Amino acid sequence: MQLLLVALFAASLYGAWHWWTSEREVSHPPGIIAPGEPVQVAFDGERRIAHDRHVLHVRARFDIEARVLRKAIYRLDGGADIAPVDLGVGWGPMSDSAVVEALEFSQMGRFLYWKPRDPARFPLPADSILRSAAQLHLIPATRSIEARLKRLRPGERVGIGGYLVDVTGPGRFVWRTSLSRSDSGAGACEIVYVETLDVR
Repeated sequence: MQLLLVALFAASLYGAWHWWTSEREVSHPPGIIAPGEPVQVAFDGERRIAHDRHVLHVRARFDIEARVLRKAIYRLDGGADIAPVDLGVGWGPMSDSAVVEALEFSQMGRFLYWKPRDPARFPLPADSILRSAAQLHLIPATRSIEARLKRLRPGERVGIGGYLVDVTGPGRFVWRTSLSRSDSGAGACEIVYVETLDVR
């Protein structure tokens, strides 16, 4: 019984430490903290990047500064071995605490979902939310970047640089990136090969 209690106590301490270091939200006063739009430059020619058992087909250069709205870490789904972290991010009005705190965010099935905390009050028109937020499937270029991605907290302002890529792999695996900030539904998420990560 004593060993069980010690184990439970240790587990609770670890859970509290994990929440404090990687899940606790970073607060900001009202105001836009990531004003710029993501920068996307079409890639001329063909470039392929070998990544473990997969091949990344470069579609565009991609750089973004945004507020982390939500983070999900994947271990078991079909894309977990290539993109272990998803970030829901917002820029422009979706980086403003006055807007973000009026919404609830969730992630499921590799999608980012949102809804107003007060159904009678939308902080922004729905199409403005759609154009100022995205779900990023992140392929870290290094183990160090992967570890840092997993430690990101909601509310942090991040700068991500890399490429939008399509992915092919064993068993006819195909995963295609979005190239638009205004689409929605299946195929609307960006798949990003992350070469640089700054937390600001």
